[in-house]
Amino acid sequence: MAKAPEEKEPAADEAIAVVPSDLDEKTHAEMLMMYTECANSVRFAKSQQWTTTGGALAIFVALGILGEFGPHYGFLTTAVVIISMVVSGATIYSLAIFQFWQQAERGKLNMIADRFSNVMRDVRAFLPPREANVHRYILLFFMLAVILVANWLLILYLKPYIHFGG
Repeated sequence: MAKAPEEKEPAADEAIAVVPSDLDEKTHAEMLMMYTECANSVRFAKSQQWTTTGGALAIFVALGILGEFGPHYGFLTTAVVIISMVVSGATIYSLAIFQFWQQAERGKLNMIADRFSNVMRDVRAFLPPREANVHRYILLFFMLAVILVANWLLILYLKPYIHFGG
C-alpha cells in the first residue's frame, strides 16, 4: 500500500496550528468522561486477561500437587486431567472474550478521539493502529501458549499416575 507523503516537521521556532474540536462544552465534557471510561475498561480487561492466565497457572499447580500427593487409584488422577482440560478451555474462552471487549472499547476510543482536537489525534497516531494490534495479539498468543503448554506439562507430569479404563 502506498504511503502518503510525509509532512515537513515544523522548525523549532514554529508553532503547530491547533484546531480545537467543534464540540460544545457539555458535549466535550461528556466525551471526555466516555473516553476515560473506555480507556479504564480496556485497562481492566487487559488486567483480567493477565489475572485469568495467572489463576489458571495456579490451578494447574494445585492440580499437579493433588495428582502427585493424592491417592493414585480410582478416578482422582483421571479427574485431575479432565479438570485441567476444562480449565484450559474456559481460560482460553475468557481470554478471547476479554480481547473482543477490548477491541470494542478501542473502537469507541477511536470514534471519540476523532471528535477532539488535531493535537489529540496526532498523539494517538504516534503508534500506528496496525502496530498496536500486532503487539496486542502477540501478548494474547503468549497467554494462550502459556496456558496450553502448562496444561501439557501437567499431563506429562501426571502421566505415570493416569489410568484410563481398566
